[in-house]
Amino acid sequence: MGPPGPHGSLPLTAFRRARCLLYITYTSEIGSLLTASAVLGHLYADDIQAYLHCLATNATDAVRAMSLALGALETWMSTNRLRLNPSKTQFIWLGTRQQLAKLDLSTIAADFPQFVFSSVVRDLGVTLDQELTFAPHINRLCRDSYYQLRQFRTVARSLTSNSTATLIHSFITVRLDYCCSLYAGLPAGRLGCLTRVLRSAARLCGRIPKFGHVSGYMLDVLHWLPLLQRISYRMIALVWRSLLGLAPAYLRDLCCPTLGAPGRRSLRSTERGVLMVPFARTATKQNRAFSVEWAPFGTAIASQNSL
Repeated sequence: MGPPGPHGSLPLTAFRRARCLLYITYTSEIGSLLTASAVLGHLYADDIQAYLHCLATNATDAVRAMSLALGALETWMSTNRLRLNPSKTQFIWLGTRQQLAKLDLSTIAADFPQFVFSSVVRDLGVTLDQELTFAPHINRLCRDSYYQLRQFRTVARSLTSNSTATLIHSFITVRLDYCCSLYAGLPAGRLGCLTRVLRSAARLCGRIPKFGHVSGYMLDVLHWLPLLQRISYRMIALVWRSLLGLAPAYLRDLCCPTLGAPGRRSLRSTERGVLMVPFARTATKQNRAFSVEWAPFGTAIASQNSL
C-alpha cells in the first residue's frame, strides 16, 4: 500500500502511476527545449535520450551542438529544482566500423574535455554498443539467465511443473522478451545463445534430460514460441499498434499506407492496404531498421481486423 491519504490509503501501483504522470507533466518542457537546441530526443519517465545525425567530418559541430543543448538542459533543471545526474550521463558514437574509424577523437577530446565517449552504454535496460551488434547485451542476458537457472535447479525438485514454469517466466522469459524486437535482422549465430537459454528453461520445467527432445514440449505444453517467432510476434504487435494509433508518434510515422502516398493511388498495392517500405542500401544497418523489418508482415497485418 502507498502513503495514506485523507480518505484512507492509496494502492502502491496507483501512487506510482500518479507520481510518474506528475513528473512527466512537470518536465514536459524538455522536449521543446531539445528542439530549440536543434537536437533530437526521446523522453521516457526520468530518462532522456538526445541524439544527432552527422557525417564524420562534421563530428566537431555535432559535439558543439550537443554541448549547448546539455548546458541549456542543466540550466532549465537547476531553475526547476532538478539536477542532471552526471554519473548517469553517457555519450556514445553510433555507426559502422568504417564510419567510426573516420572520427578524429583526439581533436574532439582536446576541444571538449568534458565529453567522455564510451564504447558501450546502458539505455532503459538495453546495452548498446557502437555498431549496434547487441553482442554485449546478449552476452550479459545469457549470463544472467544461466545464473537464474542454476539457482532454480536447487529448488526445482520441491516445486511442481506449474510453479517452476511461473518462476522461469518471471525471471527468464520476461528478460528474453524485453525489447526483443531490437534483435530483428541479427545473425542467427548471435541469437543462438538466447535460443539455448530458452530450451534450457523448458528442460528445467519439464525435467527433460540434457539431450532429450524439447521442441514439442515447448509448443504443446508450455505454449512457448521459438525465439525467432517471438521476435516476429513483437514486430507484428508494434506495427498493429501503430496502425491503430496506440504506438508512439515516432513509430506511427514509419507505418505509412501506400494509399496516402502521392502517385500511388492507381497501383494495385493501394487496394491491398500494404505499407510503404523505404529503400535500404546497406545490409548491416538499414535493412535492420523498423520500417524495413516489418515489410514481410505488412500485407498480412493490413488484411486482418484483429491481432
